[in-house]
Amino acid sequence: MRLTPAPAKNGVILALRRRRALCLPAFLVLLATTGCSALYPELSSPLRVPPPGQELHPPPPEDVRWIRVLGARIPERTRDGRSWDQGGLPDPYARVFVNGVEIFRTAVQPDTLEPTWPGGPSGNFRVLPEDRLRVEVWDENPLADKPIGVREFGRVTDTQRAAGEILAELNGGGSLTLAFQPAHAKVGLGLWYELHSGSAFISRTIEGGPAERAGLRKGDEVLEIAGRPVRRMSVREIRRVFDAVPRGGLTLLVKHASGTTERIRAQEGPIYPLFDVFGPVE
Repeated sequence: MRLTPAPAKNGVILALRRRRALCLPAFLVLLATTGCSALYPELSSPLRVPPPGQELHPPPPEDVRWIRVLGARIPERTRDGRSWDQGGLPDPYARVFVNGVEIFRTAVQPDTLEPTWPGGPSGNFRVLPEDRLRVEVWDENPLADKPIGVREFGRVTDTQRAAGEILAELNGGGSLTLAFQPAHAKVGLGLWYELHSGSAFISRTIEGGPAERAGLRKGDEVLEIAGRPVRRMSVREIRRVFDAVPRGGLTLLVKHASGTTERIRAQEGPIYPLFDVFGPVE
């Protein structure tokens, strides 16, 4: 007598597993439409370059500097007197350090004794008066990159800060010119927000930016914008208001995490975004 219930049972289990696997994407879609944070992308208020000659309030902070490698002059021969790259020219790149930590490096500019590294990294970096600065220039090599020259500045002098530019004579010969200017500004509110169903929340603000100075904080719920209840505004209307802030500022009624409500007027102003958070600033 032949018994076959076990294979049948296993077949049912396999069929159920297949159905569950097929249903999994649908379940994930349902999850996304009922509470997944991906439904509420983080939006940002725009940052713009200030018009030439605009007076900035507040001015650039003393401990933030705009840094960029402007160019270098490479010796015609290596440190030991040999020709570069078997008679060719070096493929130099530069590295910039603060307190021994590399803050950025340029791309390689091939076959040149006078690199300018167009489009190279530039931005605002926090540099305290006691911080120590160093620059290095290297030659890219298929086997191992070779140093061309190094200069340890130590502390940047008041004269160098005032000049906004540092000329570094490298110990291997040649030189490098480094822009060391007051922080470059962007203008805007300096906030990010999320739009949920019929509501808006401040998700974060730029440290020291206009939104933070006005009193907005992460987690604040925006109840009204310019006197209009947020629940009665469309997503497009909300985005349009944050993207084009009136000259006189934007009045928001917000509910803080503590439960208290406050009417805040946020006005666009200068922001000095740091490279390690926001990337390059021209």
